[in-house]
Amino acid sequence: MRARDGVRLLRAELAPYQRSLCAVAGLALLLSAPTALSGVLIARALDDGFFVRRAETGLWWLALLVQIQLAGAVLTRALFGPLARIVEPLRDRLVTTITAAGLDRALAGESAQPGAAVRQATGETESVRRLVATVLRNVHTTVSVAIGALAGLAAVVPVAALMLLPGLLAAVAVYRRLVKYAWKWQRKAILIEERLADDATRVFTARRDIVAFAAEPTATRQIREGVEAARHAAVRYARVGVLRSLTVSLGVDLGLLALLVLAPVLISQGSLSSGDLVAAVYYVTFGLAPAVKFLVHGGAGWLVDLIGTMTRLSEVAVGPGNRESPRQAGGSRNISLRRVSYTYSATADPVLDDVSLDIPYGQHIAVVGPSGAGKSTLASLLCGLRAPTAGSIRGGRSVALVPQEAYVFAGTVRENLAYLAPDTPDSDLLRTARLFGLDELELDRELPPNGAGLSAGERQLITLARTHLSPAPVVILDEATCHLDPAAEQRAELAFARRGGTLVVIAHRISSAWRAGRVLLVDAGQVVDGTHSSLLAGNSRYRELAMSWEAEPFDKGRTA
Repeated sequence: MRARDGVRLLRAELAPYQRSLCAVAGLALLLSAPTALSGVLIARALDDGFFVRRAETGLWWLALLVQIQLAGAVLTRALFGPLARIVEPLRDRLVTTITAAGLDRALAGESAQPGAAVRQATGETESVRRLVATVLRNVHTTVSVAIGALAGLAAVVPVAALMLLPGLLAAVAVYRRLVKYAWKWQRKAILIEERLADDATRVFTARRDIVAFAAEPTATRQIREGVEAARHAAVRYARVGVLRSLTVSLGVDLGLLALLVLAPVLISQGSLSSGDLVAAVYYVTFGLAPAVKFLVHGGAGWLVDLIGTMTRLSEVAVGPGNRESPRQAGGSRNISLRRVSYTYSATADPVLDDVSLDIPYGQHIAVVGPSGAGKSTLASLLCGLRAPTAGSIRGGRSVALVPQEAYVFAGTVRENLAYLAPDTPDSDLLRTARLFGLDELELDRELPPNGAGLSAGERQLITLARTHLSPAPVVILDEATCHLDPAAEQRAELAFARRGGTLVVIAHRISSAWRAGRVLLVDAGQVVDGTHSSLLAGNSRYRELAMSWEAEPFDKGRTA
């Protein structure tokens, strides 16, 4: 992957903010004027004022200098408005792009690196936000100052500009090699850190098995090797700092030293006044030096980090294209499974073995079975989160899966409920909230991340109401009501049943099977199809499950 791909992605993500970028560029040009005028005013204050014993004239020029500097400070403050309108939405756009591409790859069965995917969507996108803000903020100030300094030097002290030119050209030559070296090791560091994040995720996920099989030394060695590789790459990347100092010396210090050495000769020949010399030193010290330092430190640091990170993100920002997901799209909203099998490993017994069934659109189905039988696996297959080991699954793509662990976003209740249907009017939001017993939650109430302060049942109700408002024609509730009491669970299931579309409930109470028009019993890799009554009469395993569940003392509310 080439750097130009990262630049192309960055340009595409920044394209919606052209107006704000133009505002930053315009402010930079305006800020060059105070710098260009400052050297002129300093020279006049010295040559026409203090050096000829006319203090009032010198003070007048300095007073004008102060006013110009104050105007520059006001212009600098104006930067933060357009800057905020760029960097915050940029991070959100990148998170959306990277997350969507990662989900596409997962649905296509291409991604087996969840740790790396999480790092890309969090750490690397946040790094881009921070780097873009840093680069724009420094470009705004240093470029404007450099333009002003060069303009001032050319106008006031052209001989100084000629003396600085060789050093600047030498700095550019060193800078090119510096960027190549930094780019190489910065990219290696990113890839190593992604592998380390993925290894750490796998080790943490398998911690129980690691302890059970006494594999702690192996797991520790794997993580330690990853940490050591990351440290080595970081050290090699940090060595760029030595070359940075050399480049700054070539670009600024040598030229300034030559100017000071030759100043007595130039002044004696009348080519340079004492005020012009001070102005030239000012332009170099406060104008060109910060610009060169930014070019070196920012170019070999911030800019390389930014382009390197964007190049890596450009590799993962594209999903698998138009390939069909494990649940292949069909022409109808019906779902069809044909000889589907699924195993978690080549040596494990199949969780589902040669299962075939049809789910016509509009049915209300309960899936029951003992713990670990494969109910949640079946749900994952139906919605495309897992690919079958054998067989095929066909049906509509728009499936909403509500897992057991409900997620509430940081934001208002309104934003949470309307997340999947953003154009829903408040009247419909309130009606749906009442439908799920959320009468006391005001739409403008702010919710902290993950619904801190809400009970587990309230979080599930918000998630259920959000899904109810979505346009998804197929809804799968994977024990999504486990924290609700029986009455609230009945209210939620009946609300979905009356909503229209297909409803599949992974049941944890027998009452869900009573309410459904069709029941699927998952056991020993097989799926037995029937109704509550037929299975109760003809299947001993189902009778055992039904007897193990406590009967509910309320209306079963069957919808069949």
